[in-house]
Amino acid sequence: MKRRTVVKGLIGLLAAPRIAFAQQKELVVAAFGGAYTDTVRKTIGAFESANGVKVSFVPASGADGLAKAMAKQVDVMHGDLAWAFRGVAQDAFEKLDPAIVTNLSALHPKARFSEYGVVTNFGEYGIAYDPSQVKGEPTSWLDLWKPEYKGAVSTTGYDAANIELIVLMAKLNGGNEDNIDPGFRKMAELGKQISVFYSQHPQLLDLFRTKEIVMARWLRGRVDWANKQGVALKFVAPKEGAIALVSTVHVVKGRPQTELAQKFVNHLLSADSQKLYAADLGYTPSRRGLDLAGIDVPYSDAMIDSLLMSDWAKIVPKMDAWKERWEKEVVAR
Repeated sequence: MKRRTVVKGLIGLLAAPRIAFAQQKELVVAAFGGAYTDTVRKTIGAFESANGVKVSFVPASGADGLAKAMAKQVDVMHGDLAWAFRGVAQDAFEKLDPAIVTNLSALHPKARFSEYGVVTNFGEYGIAYDPSQVKGEPTSWLDLWKPEYKGAVSTTGYDAANIELIVLMAKLNGGNEDNIDPGFRKMAELGKQISVFYSQHPQLLDLFRTKEIVMARWLRGRVDWANKQGVALKFVAPKEGAIALVSTVHVVKGRPQTELAQKFVNHLLSADSQKLYAADLGYTPSRRGLDLAGIDVPYSDAMIDSLLMSDWAKIVPKMDAWKERWEKEVVAR
């Protein structure tokens, strides 16, 4: 009888961890891979302990991230404004609850672009240039159009930043999001200036290194990275404004851990998380009032206010048609 009691007790002890593990909650987060996810992981332990949850990250962005959200495979999705508004149009997200996401009140107004998502950090697309090859500091986006640099300037293919550039060129020539023809006409001129539309950051670095390119649309943080790689470049925010690179985050509708997902968004907006976006990634936090002493990133309301951010609610329904025009009118040239 005693032997049975002991054996029964051992079975109970062996089974207990399995039961506890089975009951542990999981939050699945679609996020930009690499350094971005590594940064978010740094503060995740405290969130997991406080909420009794295991956070799992799935590398995904853009179309892939939204596809996972629509398939209800993730609880939280990171994206940008283009995919944020596509997701809203497809009813993919829950509204953020200010009673849970209490850090919303600490953000710059531009970060609160929708009830269904929020900007966690801002970056700047401006002009990167080789000071040994370019006469004088560029001051305007239109410097990319200067004839003396034909064949030696570059930008990416059809992406959110170039959509912003199309809209800017439309506005500078009498158009807007609803009248985009002037923008495409101007971008078609730029297409004739470009020999290579770069697709990867290391590719553009090599083009600068070999002097094939002397000027390009690039990120402030990537120019700092290039300098660390031994390629001496400078960065300028054009007078028309730098183009905003934004990281957005959303709670996916129809998943079982909605409240935890809301708390996770709130965690990303906490002071500690926001400082890491600046310290580790070189991005400007969307939260106001942080002490960023010793961290070399632009950080002010004026800087965020100056960023170019178009009306993406108007753009998203037209993106596919605009992509066709981009390939025919700008790339094919």
